[in-house]
Amino acid sequence: MRGIESSRQARPVDRACRPVHAVWELTLACDLRCRHCGSRAGRARPDELSLHEALDLVDQLADLGVQEVTLIGGEVYLYRGWQRVAEAIAARGLSCALVSGGRGLTPRVARQALEAGVQSVSVSIDGTEATHDALRGVDGSYRAARAALANCREAGLAIALNTQVNRRNLGELDALCDLLLAEGCHGWQLMMTVPADRRYL
Repeated sequence: MRGIESSRQARPVDRACRPVHAVWELTLACDLRCRHCGSRAGRARPDELSLHEALDLVDQLADLGVQEVTLIGGEVYLYRGWQRVAEAIAARGLSCALVSGGRGLTPRVARQALEAGVQSVSVSIDGTEATHDALRGVDGSYRAARAALANCREAGLAIALNTQVNRRNLGELDALCDLLLAEGCHGWQLMMTVPADRRYL
């Protein structure tokens, strides 16, 4: 990774343990403006990994013994070459999943994910339409997220939900659980919202 020789500094206890799951923030480029975003996503970092570097990192992760990689952002599909990264992950025999806000997760993008070897896509939904759109900072983001779930399911991808839990949506979790069951999601990741630069009030 950019010429860093971390293995020279590894302690014996570090060498004895191997990560099995990596969550990789592939880019900070994002098409939402989530008020709770701890990464301050929006624009890509000026020094994000090139595609060549990203593919090399896939090999490093596989050589470490990683078995599953979850690609996150920002928004994964805004990284040029994201399909190649997913393909490389699958080619090394690793499980590949995506986490998405869903705004641009069209039927075409969903098919591309499936063809690249992605096995599961988790879409972020934070409550009812009004609550979700307020938290995600873009009108229409709730409807886009619901469409993303349908697009992924119709493409043949397993789907799941992510939800930021906070005082605005605490009373809407039952409705979200009903949505999860109705959509056929295989999982639901609940995360406590913490204050960040675009905090939710």
